[in-house]
Amino acid sequence: MTHPLIYSDATDGLAERDLDGLLSHWDFKPPLGTLRRMLEGSSRVILARETGSSRVVGYITALTDHVSCGYISALEVRPEHRRQGIGAEMLRQMTERLDVPGICLSCAPALVPFYKAAGFRRITGMSRRPLPTRASA
Repeated sequence: MTHPLIYSDATDGLAERDLDGLLSHWDFKPPLGTLRRMLEGSSRVILARETGSSRVVGYITALTDHVSCGYISALEVRPEHRRQGIGAEMLRQMTERLDVPGICLSCAPALVPFYKAAGFRRITGMSRRPLPTRASA
């Protein structure tokens, strides 16, 4: 049974157990506290939680100069909550809250249709990102 969701930018009182299982799509296991640091370091955050629960079922983060542009740095919804409009609603709310003329993001090829449906379009971009290090076996 799906419970109604509350969308909020409030991160106070957020415990690690509320975030357990998120970031599991990364190609390496991030250190404990990584998501909390991401949320705290972002200009804007929206969390989706089930009513009556502190467990986060989805989140979106963004960075912005508050004038001309914003960058959506992360959006994730737990697998069991996907395809229910949660990601689309968080994206809608975030673009509204950013309130800047230009909003950029990067995504996996499989997510292009999701973002196109929300009004985003492909552009050429550049990136510099180190590859994750893995402990050798």
